[in-house]
Amino acid sequence: MDDAGTCAGIRSQLGVYLTGAIAPADRAAVVRHLAACADCRAELAGLAVLPALLRRPPVRAAAQASPDDAYADDEGTDSEGAVGEGAVGEDEGGLAEDALPRRLVRRMMRARRRRRWLLAAAALALAAVAVTGWALHLTAPPASGPATAATVLDTRIIDGVTVLTDAEGHTLYWFGPDTARWSACQGACAQDWPPVTGPATWRAEVTGTIGAIARRDGSLQATYDGHPLYTTTADTAPGQAKGDGVWSHGGQWHEVAVTGPGRGD
Repeated sequence: MDDAGTCAGIRSQLGVYLTGAIAPADRAAVVRHLAACADCRAELAGLAVLPALLRRPPVRAAAQASPDDAYADDEGTDSEGAVGEGAVGEDEGGLAEDALPRRLVRRMMRARRRRRWLLAAAALALAAVAVTGWALHLTAPPASGPATAATVLDTRIIDGVTVLTDAEGHTLYWFGPDTARWSACQGACAQDWPPVTGPATWRAEVTGTIGAIARRDGSLQATYDGHPLYTTTADTAPGQAKGDGVWSHGGQWHEVAVTGPGRGD
């Protein structure tokens, strides 16, 4: 198979690779290819945000309904019997007293509709990639061994601060020189600050966005609000945060502080 054919085969499996449901043998082939192919790494990085969008907690029904219900008849007759927004409570300048609030509500409603459309588009894109990968996976001979599970993220209160942790309670960190798509911690740095393997999912309800990026070796690294995540070898037990504020490997490290419930010390 030529290079183009190899890339096409790998890209068809990126959906199941990203969700962690890929068979071990197929995962090894994808990782080897990603380590040598920048184009496929870029393709993976573009897809990495989609699972996080689909995992976001749904907006409460009441919050969704209240603006629409309150202003459903914005252009029609109001509760006092007046027609249109210009006919109610006009001030000396001739503008309706509630014109500005209503304009703001309409803008919020339009923004909400756009966001729903984007989420739907993201869901369709991820579903298309995943279905293609599953189709190939089902036609391939079964591989031995369990599928790779997603990394579970949790929270813990350490020194009065709610921080993001792994499932064992070890504090997670972000690195100042990193970007939302690239980890600056490679080689010896990654030995002292091990990257958190992606994809990731929540154990506790936490505000924020989780995703993943492709590292230089082709592996996935979990992210939180655009920050690649790490642990540190300096923390020898759960509940420690010895890496917070440390300058190491060319940049400063910070514990990932979050909002939401923590499990306590």
